[in-house]
Amino acid sequence: MEDQLNKTKFHIYIRGIILIGFTLLMVKLVITGKLDHFIAPKMVPFIYFSIIVFLFLGVMQIWRSGSKKIAEIYCDCGGDHGESASFIRSFFVYSLFILPIITGFLFPDFVLDSAVAAKRGFKPAAAEKVKENEDISKAEAYLNDPEAYMNELDESTGDQIAQSENAPDIPLEHPEGFEIQAPPEEFYSQLESEMLSMDTIEFTDENYIAMTTILDRSPEKFKGKKVEMTGFVFREADFTEEQFVLARFGLSCCVADASVFGTLASLEDAKSYGDDQWVKIQGTVTVVKYQEWVLPNIEVTKIERVEVPDSPYVYEEY
Repeated sequence: MEDQLNKTKFHIYIRGIILIGFTLLMVKLVITGKLDHFIAPKMVPFIYFSIIVFLFLGVMQIWRSGSKKIAEIYCDCGGDHGESASFIRSFFVYSLFILPIITGFLFPDFVLDSAVAAKRGFKPAAAEKVKENEDISKAEAYLNDPEAYMNELDESTGDQIAQSENAPDIPLEHPEGFEIQAPPEEFYSQLESEMLSMDTIEFTDENYIAMTTILDRSPEKFKGKKVEMTGFVFREADFTEEQFVLARFGLSCCVADASVFGTLASLEDAKSYGDDQWVKIQGTVTVVKYQEWVLPNIEVTKIERVEVPDSPYVYEEY
């Protein structure tokens, strides 16, 4: 029984060390200012909360591992009430938690680059707007005619739902006063007016996503306008030698949902600037056709290499 008691104390101690390890990792990211390389600013309060909780639980686990009261989980019945997992199983399970902590401390922070952008692809905001409008139109149609939705559901699933004894009682009418929430169009319209009134449109970190979205959706309005923006060079396989996208990764929650936001640009000497090179450009907006989309294109008049910014990602804020 003494051996089993020691094993149980060891398991509790290791769990406490793991919790402390995650706490220190999060503290390191906060102190070094690298936290925004992994999550959006709106998620930071949850990290602060996690630091407090993990620290408390870690200290409690370490304290419990040395407590004599833990012996009370054993009795004289001869049964094993403690930790009985094999060494190999325990080693595998704990490794899943320890390895992220070790890599977090030892490996340098990685900033998403063109290799990730190539996998996710460059899709203009104009294309996203078309899909968004289609989804909204379909949702409105279903809300105005809920029976049509049920008929389509029956066609796709047969009578399985109707025949199931566990089928939920689905209402065919939406609640009184229910309305589809529209996107913040007023914000975009005001920002668009501000952009049109500027002599030179400067894309800021705070409004980068919104500005690229507005520019993509109404390129004709901005034809001839001067712009200034910073980002990394990214190319699709079908681009010409003069074409590239000046891009930034936008985060909604964390790096897992990062999307590519950028604007087409053209420059005679574009091949001198390789993928992932961060540059600051100035130029004039023109309109070009790429695949099936009509897109804004920046004819670059000035370009300079810059260092990767302290906060390489941008976030959508209203």
